[in-house]
Amino acid sequence: MRALGIWRSNSPALNPRHWVHRGWFGSGRTGGAARPSFDLPRCLFFTAASGRDTPVVLDDGMSLGDPADRRWRARLTWRDGWVAAACDSVDRLPGGLDASSDGTVSPYYRPIRPMPPVRNREADEAWFAVLRAPFPLTVDSSLTLHATCSLGHVDDPPFMPPYTGRLSARMVELMNGMAMKPGWIVWDGYLHVWVNRMYWCRLPGVDPDLEYLASGLSASMELALFRAYRVYYEQLRHELPYPYAGPVLWPDQCDPRFPLPSDPRYGAYV
Repeated sequence: MRALGIWRSNSPALNPRHWVHRGWFGSGRTGGAARPSFDLPRCLFFTAASGRDTPVVLDDGMSLGDPADRRWRARLTWRDGWVAAACDSVDRLPGGLDASSDGTVSPYYRPIRPMPPVRNREADEAWFAVLRAPFPLTVDSSLTLHATCSLGHVDDPPFMPPYTGRLSARMVELMNGMAMKPGWIVWDGYLHVWVNRMYWCRLPGVDPDLEYLASGLSASMELALFRAYRVYYEQLRHELPYPYAGPVLWPDQCDPRFPLPSDPRYGAYV
């Protein structure tokens, strides 16, 4: 049954809400080479996704920003310059890491609040989706910031104080105003917004695409990330020094009124 669900969700011919029908193009796994289109360091991302302020110290000598760290074992999709990365991580040991080299485990992922297992899986998994716009947030490319109010637990309270980040009260309100409380990272001048899609996978009546879609963004996650991206971007632009003043083009999905029932794409998001 699970295999059938995976097949249906990942077939554009069988899934009318497949990401290719919404304008996304896929690249598959990136492998070991750094990609100029998505160079967010893994150690920075998994620091934020773990709810920590500083990266986990490893023995490999890799430091934040080291080009060798920008090797995402991830699946990328892009559309009109927007880039989305999907990556998995597994914390197999209650008190530590299983840093195996099977391509699905990040040695940097060590959540301060362990994620519960899903159904009958052997490992406590986290599945992340990260979105980045084609335009920067600030011209200060040396600025590095991140804030996290939720690691993806369904039992988070309605108002979740931030795990990390020295963010304004308004940013905390905005983050808690989103269903998944998306986290964000500013790196190299760009804003990245991320969620742990395991949040929705643990809810009753979950959209099958959230669990079975192997690459790309599900329709509901696309809408959540785009909406959060614009809200965070516009607030941070007023808070950060040296904001970017160039052209910014928001797609329809960034409009909080989207999708309207009269829009022909409405069926892809309900």
